[in-house]
Amino acid sequence: MELIRDLIEWVANEPVGLLATLFPYMVIGLLGLYMLWLLVGYLRVSRVGVSETHAGQQAVALPGPAAEGERAAPPRGVPYCAVDGLQYPIGARFCTVCERDLVLECVNCGATLTAGDASCYRCGTRTGADPALLG
Repeated sequence: MELIRDLIEWVANEPVGLLATLFPYMVIGLLGLYMLWLLVGYLRVSRVGVSETHAGQQAVALPGPAAEGERAAPPRGVPYCAVDGLQYPIGARFCTVCERDLVLECVNCGATLTAGDASCYRCGTRTGADPALLG
């Protein structure tokens, strides 16, 4: 009987007591991080903007490889999704299938950029992204 009482006192006083004290703070912290993640996701999607000029344009598949076993080179200056293999119209920033950021190749030097970049980080060439959407 005394062994059980000692075990209960040890659990209540030592490590579990500390865990019981910190647990509510850990839950609040995790909940706060989750809410922040939701807020950032909402703000990211809400900044995309829908323009009437781009509403009717659809994504098309990237051109196939030139030879067997080769990877097709995407056209320079055109946003595309490397995961889904879809090419989007100029000004698109997110893939409509997987919701990842689109990438494009710089028309001047061929550096890989995100579609939202206003200019190339390597040579400074303008990409044609709408500055109003970039914030």
